[in-house]
Amino acid sequence: MKFCVFMLLITSVDFVKSANILAVYPCPSICHQVVFRPLTLELLKRGHKLTVITPDPMNLKGEGYENLTEIDVHNVYSVIKKYLATNGSKSDFIDQIKGIMDLISISFEEQMKLKEVQNVINNNKEKYDLILIEATYVQALAISHIIKAPTMLISSFGMSLGIHELMGIPTHPILYHRTFQEKLYNLTLLEKAKEVYNQIVFTKVKIREEKENEVLKSLFGPDTPTISVLKNYIDMLLVNLHPIGEGNHPVPPNVVFKGGLEVQARSPKTLPQDLQQLLDSSDHGVIYFSFGTNVNLTLLPLERIQIFEKVFSQLPFNVIWRRDNDGIVVKSNNIKVLEWVPQAELLMHKNVKLFITQGGLQSTDEAIIAGVPLLGIPLLADQWNVEKYVYHGIGLKLDFEDITEDMLKNAILEVAEDERYKNNIIRLRSLMADQPQASLERAMWWIDYVLRHGEAKQRRVPTDNTTWTEFLHLDLIMSIACYCFIVYISTILMIRSLVFCILCKDK
Repeated sequence: MKFCVFMLLITSVDFVKSANILAVYPCPSICHQVVFRPLTLELLKRGHKLTVITPDPMNLKGEGYENLTEIDVHNVYSVIKKYLATNGSKSDFIDQIKGIMDLISISFEEQMKLKEVQNVINNNKEKYDLILIEATYVQALAISHIIKAPTMLISSFGMSLGIHELMGIPTHPILYHRTFQEKLYNLTLLEKAKEVYNQIVFTKVKIREEKENEVLKSLFGPDTPTISVLKNYIDMLLVNLHPIGEGNHPVPPNVVFKGGLEVQARSPKTLPQDLQQLLDSSDHGVIYFSFGTNVNLTLLPLERIQIFEKVFSQLPFNVIWRRDNDGIVVKSNNIKVLEWVPQAELLMHKNVKLFITQGGLQSTDEAIIAGVPLLGIPLLADQWNVEKYVYHGIGLKLDFEDITEDMLKNAILEVAEDERYKNNIIRLRSLMADQPQASLERAMWWIDYVLRHGEAKQRRVPTDNTTWTEFLHLDLIMSIACYCFIVYISTILMIRSLVFCILCKDK
């Protein structure tokens, strides 16, 4: 009997080879960094050794994770603040996109210059089995070239700019959703024309590779391949979206949706006592308002911010307003201002009736899981997320530039008091949660897949990282056009010669 039990225990053990993994997560934004943390923790629990380059280290020393090494590059935040102070906040949609692309380039270059980072990259004694790279930072593929290890991209930003072409995902300026679209549904003819125009402009914004290539050569040496060549190092892409949230966009086999894992896998935090008491005692309900960690309210027009305070003071609800310590005094008794709150846990409280947000992906995920309706006021190119609130009937959208007191008050009261929005978001949560695998489990399975096989390039599609000239077969079209032109000219010349000969004969 004991022998049988022993054999049963032995056969039930899942033997996993420990891997040495390098993770490069350069984005200087905590709301993006939290996407990667559950994955990091799960890899550590499974015995893998991790070296993580991040501006927001988890600092797990003393918690039993000796197999984790974090390279802290938080100084990049000061560079970003300096850039924002110099360039200000952009209200134009296209300018916002250009600003984001500039921040990506600047933050990557500054981090890669650090001695600690260079020591990791150029350590010939350390052999890595896998490289995980934040998908927005395709420049980091230069590290894959140096280390020569299988590479997986992980997106904390949805299908970010250029990802579709990079992975061979079919695109269409109207039918398929793309990150940074201003309007997704029921477009008028003028709005369709604007979206096509925006896509043309985005293409120009993406054409920065020549400058980026120069930066890469200065960082990693003159023999560093161009970005267009480095893109071929990609094995797979994990996207922090659910197919429903992405508009059921068809994707190739090497693109896997892992939407919501950062919320599902996060360990719940206890609410501070004063916050718990406020929520419990709010008989009429609570409105939670946060524009996220990336929006600096001091860069926004003061008269616009004052509209929120005036409207909040007229509501029957208590309002929890998460904002940085900007020195602005809020006098209304029903408004509590906090610099930080455990957002996911706060939203789970039964008395929270509405979440007013800029529309970030992580905030949207947390609201859906908590079943809290949304009022979206997009600021940092989050228009495409907020459009989905209206489409799915889980909230409303307001434009920050056009907002008035009456408009804001009416929108808040409608979403907070109309049960349709609550019912719709609960139904959407049910649809998105009904999957054969949990998000984290699915992400881990594909990471193990790449580790087992040493690559996943066999899952790539022919359109992966192809140019638009190759995709449209312009060489073939031009050859056929030239052939037809030659035949046409030859026919004309033959007819003219024949006519000339006939006329000469008659004479």
